[in-house]
Amino acid sequence: MGEIADPVQLKDEGNKHFQAGEIDKAIECYTKAIKFSKDKKALAVIYRNRSACFLKKENYNNAVSDATKAIDVDAADIKALYRRCQALEKLGKLDMAFKDVQRCATLEPKNKTFLETLRRLGAEIQQKLKTTFSTDSRVQNMFDILFADESDKEKQEKAANNLIVLAREDAGAERIFQNNGVPLLVQLIDTGKPDMILAAIRTLSGMCTGHRARVRNSHKTLILIPWGLKKILKVCGQVPDLPDQLPLTENTQLIASVLLNKVYDDLRCDPERDNFRDICDEYIKSKFDPNDMDKNIHAINTLSGLLQGPFDVGNVLAGRQGVMEMMVALCGSEREVDQLVAVEALIHASTKTSKASFFISNGVTLLKDMYKKTKNEKIKIRALVGLCKLGSAGGDDYSMRQFAEGSTEKLAKQCRKWLCNPTLDVRTRKWAVEGLAYLTNDADVKDDFIDDEAAMRAMFELTKSKDKTILYAVACTLVNCTNSYDKKEIIPEMVQLAKFSKQHVPEQHPKDKKDFIVRRVKKILKAGVTSALTVMVKADNYVLTDQTKEMLARVFLALADDIKDRGTIVAQGGGKALIPLALEGTDNGKIKASHALAKIAAVSNPEIAFPGERIYEVVRPLVSLLNTERDGLENFEALLGLTNLAALNDKLRVKILKEKALPEIENYMFEEHDQIRQAATECMCNLVCCKEVQDRYLEDGNDKLKLLILLCGEDDVQLQRAAAGALAMLTAAQKKLAVKITKVTEQWLEIIQRLCIHDNPEIQHRGLVTVFNMLDADEQLAKKLIECELLEILTFVAKLEDNPKKQDAINAARACLSRALDGGLIKPFSN
Repeated sequence: MGEIADPVQLKDEGNKHFQAGEIDKAIECYTKAIKFSKDKKALAVIYRNRSACFLKKENYNNAVSDATKAIDVDAADIKALYRRCQALEKLGKLDMAFKDVQRCATLEPKNKTFLETLRRLGAEIQQKLKTTFSTDSRVQNMFDILFADESDKEKQEKAANNLIVLAREDAGAERIFQNNGVPLLVQLIDTGKPDMILAAIRTLSGMCTGHRARVRNSHKTLILIPWGLKKILKVCGQVPDLPDQLPLTENTQLIASVLLNKVYDDLRCDPERDNFRDICDEYIKSKFDPNDMDKNIHAINTLSGLLQGPFDVGNVLAGRQGVMEMMVALCGSEREVDQLVAVEALIHASTKTSKASFFISNGVTLLKDMYKKTKNEKIKIRALVGLCKLGSAGGDDYSMRQFAEGSTEKLAKQCRKWLCNPTLDVRTRKWAVEGLAYLTNDADVKDDFIDDEAAMRAMFELTKSKDKTILYAVACTLVNCTNSYDKKEIIPEMVQLAKFSKQHVPEQHPKDKKDFIVRRVKKILKAGVTSALTVMVKADNYVLTDQTKEMLARVFLALADDIKDRGTIVAQGGGKALIPLALEGTDNGKIKASHALAKIAAVSNPEIAFPGERIYEVVRPLVSLLNTERDGLENFEALLGLTNLAALNDKLRVKILKEKALPEIENYMFEEHDQIRQAATECMCNLVCCKEVQDRYLEDGNDKLKLLILLCGEDDVQLQRAAAGALAMLTAAQKKLAVKITKVTEQWLEIIQRLCIHDNPEIQHRGLVTVFNMLDADEQLAKKLIECELLEILTFVAKLEDNPKKQDAINAARACLSRALDGGLIKPFSN
């Protein structure tokens, strides 16, 4: 048969589908009708009807588009006007929705629905205007308080905090931006007051996070006015130990670096980036003065700020003539503050391996001398971190140790000693963690650190301090200790080829083998790492960067590897902490966090692991693992997790379907891998009570039902159990499916009989329930079943003595015989 080309017939077909709740089929019919229709008025009706379908599907943009096309033909089409009003309201365009319903009320002034909608939208618009004007006045009032000299400190502090909170909300950030907020924030930085500078930078960071357009407009204000950018650089260059410096908190300079990085990342072309770099270059050059050492260390500290933010810019400037020489000169200075600034700059500049190799040949001796000669603990620990960083330049390659055997262990021991010293300030102890972050590339150092429980607990305690700049270093250390970094696959043939050509071949440290890693993970868990990770996840986004989130996700995945440890992770809040990591961050980080969630959801009670509304947030990360690009283990554990969730309630099942998981689950039911196929079938078994799933099995032209029947005939008991359960529920819900079973495969009767005599009572019960559903569905089918050997099977099972283990199956067989008796298919024995 050819395709129907009559638009009227297609429209009528679409109407029937719409009334039956088959929205996708209705849209398909209306779309075909639009294609063939030539009459403008008829076309308007079809567009109006399709608009109603899109409303049902929550596709509001298409609903508006179709309704508008209908209104273009007939401006008084009241149904189209009201549908467009409904769609516009859902899109948040209240003023446009109000105009449409106002037109509807004019055409039908007595219609209660139109009048009620008109009243409600009017009230919502008034509230929105009130909120907007209120926010505008609040923003202006906050800036007035901050700039007023006579305002008391408590009032100014409250205004600054309110501004920061407002900037983190999209609506509030937009009001600040629209009310000339960026220039005012730059003026706040220019006041020189530490609290004002910190508030301004935090507000700018909040406004820029996740909003590229706002960042672009902000950087025009900051960069095109050179002094605006220079004020941010001035914050980066502050040296607290010098006189007349801006008072800062522990996080101020890091926030300034993050802000510079956000702005630089969003620059759209090379001229803009060149402009940014030139302003930074000019600023640093202007501070170099052979007669004023304070200016020199300000310049080098500014460079440190750039190296922690837009590294590419800082790296280029570090290579400028005279910069490295100045760092070396400062290292040799008698003033401790000069040495302090220089060592930090050297550490930040050697982030890249290529730079590290330069310092190994030029700076190691200098750092060693500083470490041995200085009595200042702050300089000593920084020099040590510099050595740690250079000593780890070979990564985890055992054959590329930069220093003599045992040197890295000695450096690490000193770091642990400082870390455990409560008399040292937090910032100094933070540098000890920085050192361990580099040194734990060495497996000997990892083992020593893990065995030092006091050092581990001290590091975990530091994550709770106000100085959140430590989080990255802690995350690095944990990734190294759990070996959760990416590892290159070593192909034996390539190793032989490399040896033959005298190329370097990476070697694995003996203590980086599986049993050592497992031991380290167990010890880290025992020391309370999960609680520390949950604290770290709660940090503000400007400190908890996407790279840090990825590392935390990697650690969680390593911790969840052993099924016995997952209960501990859940008990300490790890399940809840993983959800934001699975939803935000780098693609790789989200995958790792989603996999850790799947491992937990697969074996834990989801209601305990993810209490309250959080359980619904777990669905999307698990569905993302069903992608065919993910590996088999990720697919398998995601399916197990979804199976557990689908068993809980209808709301979760609907959520799984809304995330478009159904086609993926169906595909995995065809998978050759036994465990993945079994997991997919179990998941489907828990989803078949949804009407949307039943409809897919009712559709013609697919092998879904045939596959389910054939899976019931497989030898795998777990697979049979799941498939038989799905078949029993489907035939109970849809009588048409009970009849369809006989048409999709010739083996149906043999498979059903095998289920009914199965050794496993649970599978036998499910088979007998399916038989009962088939007897109840169709008279001819029931007659066919009773005329075959199935009657003997039913009679045999029904006559069995009551047995708690087989009672469900026995009762089901008796119910089948009763149904056959009621239908007149069999007669009772006469006494």
